[in-house]
Amino acid sequence: MVGKVVLITGCSSGVGRELCRTLTEKGDRVVATARSLERLEGVSAALKVALDVTDQDSIKQAIAAVMNAYGRIDVLVNNAGYSVRSAVEEIDLEELAHLFDVNVYGIVRMIQAVAPIMRQQGAGKIINIGSVSGRLTGLVNGGYCASKHAVEAISDAARLELQGFGIQVSVLEPGAMDTDFFRTLSQNSDERMQNSKSPYHPFYQRDLAFRKKQKRADLSKATGEIDAIMARKRLKGRYPVALPFVFSLLLALPERLREWLMLRV
Repeated sequence: MVGKVVLITGCSSGVGRELCRTLTEKGDRVVATARSLERLEGVSAALKVALDVTDQDSIKQAIAAVMNAYGRIDVLVNNAGYSVRSAVEEIDLEELAHLFDVNVYGIVRMIQAVAPIMRQQGAGKIINIGSVSGRLTGLVNGGYCASKHAVEAISDAARLELQGFGIQVSVLEPGAMDTDFFRTLSQNSDERMQNSKSPYHPFYQRDLAFRKKQKRADLSKATGEIDAIMARKRLKGRYPVALPFVFSLLLALPERLREWLMLRV
């Protein structure tokens, strides 16, 4: 039996790259995408396509390539995204706009490109990679958390709107995973966070120290969880993935107690 056609964004590293390997080994026809084909060297996939989620023309060309090759798209995994650390007072607004352009508008662009295809098929799944940060906002992380809060809302709305056409939408809420995500985060943020003159310097230093000791989930185990979720006949609206117990506990606590703990951890 021929496997599903699975289109994944953000496959140059991390979750996207590993998910390509997991699904390809399973027998799915994986379409790996990244901003340039050079970034996809060594990625396991049936088809590799250049796709920039911030560029409408790039998306249009990529979708055309997939349809020419397979004539359908069974699953869309919106994985492309990144993070920047900053106190709200100090975040650069252009930087914040680009963060939303990738993390939020990129997902909307992809849904708008793929939903008509899935609607014509009468079936499809859209998996949006959110974050536990979409439900749990931390210090000096307001921009990224805001983008992932938005992914939650976009996913819920699309789920309600598309289910009547046979299209299922779900948002995944991973905890920290052992990927290049944090290296990119450091490149984007650490210069600002080392500014000793910032009134938020103590918060920045605490975040830097926490990241050095933070436990991160095994990537292959996490993508195995994602594969199992995607294979479900009926998707729920959201799923935690590789989520440490402490985050589950914080989410369950009353707001005041949660804030008290987050200011002191």
